[in-house]
Amino acid sequence: MLKIPDQNTANDDRQGGLSLADPVDLAEFKHGLAQFQAGRWHEDRWRTFRLRFGIYVQRQAGQHMIRTKFPGGRVSFAQARTIARATRDHTGGDIHITTRQDVQLYFIRQDTLPILLGALYGGGVSTREASGNTLRNVTACPLAGFCPHERLDAQEVAAGLSENWLRHPLTQHMPRKFKTAVSGCERDCGLTRIDDLGFIATRQNGLNGFRVVAGGGLGTHPHNAVEIFDFVTEDDLPWVQEALVRVHHHYSTRADKNRSRIKFLVDRFGVDGFRQKIHEAFDELRALPRPGSGAEQRTPLVWRNNAGTEGGVASLRGPVKQHDGCYAVAINIPLGWISGDKLISLTDLAERSDGSGFVLTRDQNIVVRDMPVESIKAFQNGVAALGLDARGSEDAPGDVVACPGVATCAIGITSSHELAADVLASRGDFEGLPGIRLKISGCHNSCGQHHIADIGLHGLAKKIDGKPAPHYRIRVGGDDFAGGVSGPIVPARLAKSAIKSLLEVYAADRIDRENVHSWAVRIGEDGITGILSGLPKPVREDGGDWHVDIGQSSRFRPPATATGECAAGAMVAEYLDDLAVVAREDLHRAFVAGDFEMAIKASSRALIRPAERMLNVAGIDAAADAELSAVRDQWNHDADLLTALESAVSAQETFTSGGDVDIVIAALATWHDAANRVVEDIQGAVAGFLDRGAAE
Repeated sequence: MLKIPDQNTANDDRQGGLSLADPVDLAEFKHGLAQFQAGRWHEDRWRTFRLRFGIYVQRQAGQHMIRTKFPGGRVSFAQARTIARATRDHTGGDIHITTRQDVQLYFIRQDTLPILLGALYGGGVSTREASGNTLRNVTACPLAGFCPHERLDAQEVAAGLSENWLRHPLTQHMPRKFKTAVSGCERDCGLTRIDDLGFIATRQNGLNGFRVVAGGGLGTHPHNAVEIFDFVTEDDLPWVQEALVRVHHHYSTRADKNRSRIKFLVDRFGVDGFRQKIHEAFDELRALPRPGSGAEQRTPLVWRNNAGTEGGVASLRGPVKQHDGCYAVAINIPLGWISGDKLISLTDLAERSDGSGFVLTRDQNIVVRDMPVESIKAFQNGVAALGLDARGSEDAPGDVVACPGVATCAIGITSSHELAADVLASRGDFEGLPGIRLKISGCHNSCGQHHIADIGLHGLAKKIDGKPAPHYRIRVGGDDFAGGVSGPIVPARLAKSAIKSLLEVYAADRIDRENVHSWAVRIGEDGITGILSGLPKPVREDGGDWHVDIGQSSRFRPPATATGECAAGAMVAEYLDDLAVVAREDLHRAFVAGDFEMAIKASSRALIRPAERMLNVAGIDAAADAELSAVRDQWNHDADLLTALESAVSAQETFTSGGDVDIVIAALATWHDAANRVVEDIQGAVAGFLDRGAAE
C-alpha cells in the first residue's frame, strides 16, 4: 500500500502552540543540501527544493532568509523563545513578523542553514512549506479563540487544514503558491477575500458550517474572492481544499508563473464556469476516503451559537475582552521588527502576567492571549519599559505596515521599510490628524498589502531627468478589499508629504466621520490627484536628491529582475514525480470507495508519470500515449529499468481484469523508483556539465 510520510508528529504543548516540526524534515534538507554542494543537483532543482523549507536567497550575495509556519499565527511561549534564541545565535538580523502571521529570519549563510533549521525544529518550530509553490501558511482571525463574536475558533480550523496536507506530494510542486484563510464569523476578520481559498464560519438552516470563497489575491492583478459554496459542513473542508488544489493542478498554467494563481482561473472561466469546475471536482472527490494525512476524522469543532455578527472587522488595539472574561492584549511591534533579546524579555513578561501564548497578526503585531484583568496594567507598564506599546494608542499616522523592500528582498524596488520608519519617526508632523491604516510595499507584489490600506503605496521606478528614480504609486481607501481609488505616482522623497496632505484634506473634508474608503470613492481619482498636485515638482535645478531613495546613500538602481523566486520556473520533472505518487494514492482511494473505473484511470497515470519525467529530464519529445515506447527505445540498455517497467505494465493490465490492488501498487512503486534512479543520474550529469561550463 502507498506510504505517505507520517503526519502524526504535530502536537500542542501546554500553552496551545501547534508544532508542525518533524525530524524527517531536517534529514531531508541535509540530504538535499549535500546533493547540491556535491554538484549532483543544479541550481534550479536546489531552488525548488529549498523553497519548500521556507528558504529564500536575499538581495545580499550569499545570504538567506528563512520563514517559519504558524497556522493562524498562534505561537506558544516555548516556540517564541526558540525563535528568539535561534535568531540571536545563528543569524545576522532581527525577527520580522509578516502580513501572513509568520516570522522571517535574515542573514543566514548556506552552511548555517542546517544548524538554524535544527535549532528551530528541535524547539517545535517548522518552516516546511512556508514558501514555494505549496499550500502556504493558513491564516485566521487574529482574535480567534477568544473573540466575543466568533462562531468557532478559526485557528483550530487553520491548524487542521495545515496538518492535513503538510508534506503531501499533491501540494509540494503546484503550478503556483496557494494561500488559505479562515474567519470565525461573518465579519471575516481573517480577510478571506484576498486569498486563493477562504472559509467563513456561518449558520444556515439551523446547521453550523462554512461559506467558501476562492480566487482572491493582491499583486499586479488584485482580485476579490468569489463565492463558490454558500454552505459546506466542517466534514467537507478537506474535500473542498482538495478540489481547489486539483483544479489548480489541472488548469493553471505552468508556462507563465505570473499568471498561474487561482484568480486567473476566475478570469479564464468566468465566475460561473470557475464555480462549476470546483463543484465537479468536489462531487467526484467527496465519494473517496478523506484526503490528506489520514482517513480518521478530526475531533469535532466546538461551535458557539450566541455569536454576534454585526459590524466590521474587530479592533486590535490594547486590551480586548474575550468571551471567557479574560483579555487579549495587543502589543504594537513597530513595522513587525523585534530583536531576539527583546522577544525573550517580552515572552518572560507575558508568562509572568499569566498569559497563555502569543498570536501574530496580519498587521505585524503580537497579541497575548488569556490575560487576567488584574495583570493588564503591570503588563502594559512592563511593555512600555521595553520601548513598546500595549495601551492601544490611536495617534496618527496610526497602524503602519511595510515589507522589507530593498533592505533584503531581491526584487524590491524601493526602501519601503525606511519610508515607513521615517513616517513613524515623524509622528509630530501628523499631530491632530486621524489615525489610519498605512501600508507600504517595496514593489507591485503587495507583500505590504497596500491594496487593502486606507492609504497604500507601492514602489516603482520612473525616470527623472532621464535617469531612473524611486517612486511610489498611491492608492486610497482599500477598506479591507482589493480595491480603493488609484492615485498618482510621486517621487519617493515626496511620499511622506503626500500621505500628510491626504490626511489633512480627509480630516477637513469628511462628512459625519465617514471612513477613508467612502471619502476616497466620493472625491474620486481626480480629487485625489488634485490634492497632491501641489507637491513640489522634481527638477534638476532644485538640488533635491531625487535619485537617492529614503535611508540610502547610493544612487537608485532598479532590481535586475521583477520575478521573485516563487514565480521562477519550477522544475516540471519534480512535479511529475509528485503526481506519480499521488496517482498511486488515487488508485488506492478509488479502490476502497468501490469506483473501479476511477481506480483504473489512476493506475494508468501512475504508470505514465515516471516515463514522462524521464523523457522531460532527458529532453526527449514523445507523442502522447507513446511515452512507454520512447522509454524502451531510449533506455534499451538498462535491464533493471526495463524489467521494472514491464512488471508494472503487466501488473496494471492484470489489475484492469480484477487483479490484486496491493500487487499493482507495489509494482508501480518499484517502476517509479527505477525511473527515479535514471533521473538522478541524468540530473547529476547535467549539473556537472553546467558546473564545468561555468568554471571554463
